[in-house]
Amino acid sequence: MEPTSPTHKASSFVVDIEQGLPSSASDPYGPSPGPSDYRPSPKPAGSATPALTAVAPLTNLKRLFDRNPSAVVSGRYTINFRQMLILVVILMSLTGLWTMSRPSTLGTDLEQDQQYVPPPPPHHRPYPDIGHKEPLIQENTHESLPFKAAPGGNVDAARERYERVRGKGTKTSLKNIQFDFPEESAQDRAEREKRLKAVRDGFAHAWGGYKQHAWGHDEVRPVSGGFVDRFNGWGATMIDSLDTLVIMGFNKEFDEALEWVKTSFDMTRQPTAQLQFFETVIRYLGGLLSAYDLTGEEVLLDKAEELGGYLLNAFQSKNFPSGRFAVQKSANSPGYSFVVAEIGTIQLEFSRLSILTNNPIYDQKAQRIFQVLGTATSELPGLLPAFVQDGEGHHYSNFKASVGGMIDSYYEYLLKEWILLDGKVPKYQEMFETSVDSIEKYMILRPENGSHDYAILGTVNSGSKSVDAEMGHLACFMAGSLAMGSKYFNRPNDLVLAKQVAEACYLGYHRSVTGIGPEDMRFMKSNNGKGFIARPDTFYSRSSSRTEYILRPETLESLWILYRLTGEKKYQDQAWEIFQSLEKHCRTSIAYSGLLDVNEPNLYDNKMESFFLAETMKYLYLMFSTPDVISLDNFVLNTEAHPLRRT
Repeated sequence: MEPTSPTHKASSFVVDIEQGLPSSASDPYGPSPGPSDYRPSPKPAGSATPALTAVAPLTNLKRLFDRNPSAVVSGRYTINFRQMLILVVILMSLTGLWTMSRPSTLGTDLEQDQQYVPPPPPHHRPYPDIGHKEPLIQENTHESLPFKAAPGGNVDAARERYERVRGKGTKTSLKNIQFDFPEESAQDRAEREKRLKAVRDGFAHAWGGYKQHAWGHDEVRPVSGGFVDRFNGWGATMIDSLDTLVIMGFNKEFDEALEWVKTSFDMTRQPTAQLQFFETVIRYLGGLLSAYDLTGEEVLLDKAEELGGYLLNAFQSKNFPSGRFAVQKSANSPGYSFVVAEIGTIQLEFSRLSILTNNPIYDQKAQRIFQVLGTATSELPGLLPAFVQDGEGHHYSNFKASVGGMIDSYYEYLLKEWILLDGKVPKYQEMFETSVDSIEKYMILRPENGSHDYAILGTVNSGSKSVDAEMGHLACFMAGSLAMGSKYFNRPNDLVLAKQVAEACYLGYHRSVTGIGPEDMRFMKSNNGKGFIARPDTFYSRSSSRTEYILRPETLESLWILYRLTGEKKYQDQAWEIFQSLEKHCRTSIAYSGLLDVNEPNLYDNKMESFFLAETMKYLYLMFSTPDVISLDNFVLNTEAHPLRRT
């Protein structure tokens, strides 16, 4: 869902990873408080320990009766007032020792007092057949709680995050579209939670590698170690991962990342540097806004507003922002070539920033773009090329249309902006439906074997209407958008197509050598020119497809949306299969790496884009979480999977 395929779609642990110490944070909601979490500070050398202090009064027992040798009178002990006080102290000490020997129940008592949640789920062992080193965050040995402050952290803040992740404060007049999930069986729950824990451990491993080798930088090098700064050098993985940390319950790790934001996140170090507008909007601005929506931490909104002011510098032309911007206003210049995905994928973030800051300027800039594109004429109604034509974006002809890179998220945002604005701009529904009508009329290719299980969305020539049998990984997001649109706009045929497109994207994974899908799938066209030929082994043509994999999330995104809308468990099983392939072929000793060729195992590209933690791992986690976590009825996710609250 980004404009260019190579660049897009593409805090620390409970332990000190630098010291290599084990930690305890594998529970889906964070580790429960144990006795060590509330241990008092060490005493100065030479002072008595609490245990010795508690036992000391026992030594007075002998003295008590030595001083009263004739204390037995008529079968009773005769004890003076001073001796009675000593006995009381002894009883209190014994009671304290007995209490200290029991497991801590502070968190459980809080849960019961507040009558806040149902009993915690049972604890499960780590998934045994990953075949890798132990994760940097080790298995928790305590029962889980729905929310847990980090040791020394704020319990109220942890509770607030837990509630916000589950929709606290959201409001919409639109109908609910999520499937009404029945109560799951004990067996289904155990399986789901086992998978959830494995995903969470995988995220912990990747975050640990980032912390150890690239803290505060954009991306970690997962094979060689070290880091690379490709997205402003502002800590892209840090900001992109904030909301994932909150959603997964890594409260201590989030607090440490938040401290870094407060003290080290500086956007003004290179004020004249030419920065990527699109990537900055979806990764940084989206990440800050989402983390604020999920926590209420004011510093995140302050940073988002500061960044929004710099992003306005990109608007040097009449209607559209330049592809590059600088923090220093005088270092900006007008743009002359505009990528549609870049200008059509700022609406969610800019509108949400206006709502939260009560400053309409951001929303006005974003809506102006959709107003211009919404009045344009095209040889394919509702479909646009990758670049704005005629400089002003009024008419489009003689182009190739797809739903892949450089155009993809424009279609995504037509629907999602309509959702975020609570359906109050009917024009966006009209624009989305017009686009979908043309997609279904001109782009669909079905397999020559006559199967109705899968289909692809090809690339169509606007003049001849001929279709090339190719579909990029980025285009796999469209299955999710089709599915959501079908529910909101009562278009049942769109849901059928969504399932067919998602199945084709899944088969790209299922039939590859590694079980991982390629960057681009290309097929031979059928003899009649109206379909394509799927290979029985790799599904796509290996000789003409782009077979690298950069940890992209779009297939998992659509599988998750379809699961949340239909309740069909097969989507969970497909996502689990993909995760196991990632564990087997992309996990390194440091983090996760992309592959140079999905049909050649262990050929790493030594890159872990920030969206792997922001999107890929998040969609996997949400697939196996309870459906109230980031419900589609409460949130709308930007193209970087940052949930924005609907209010």
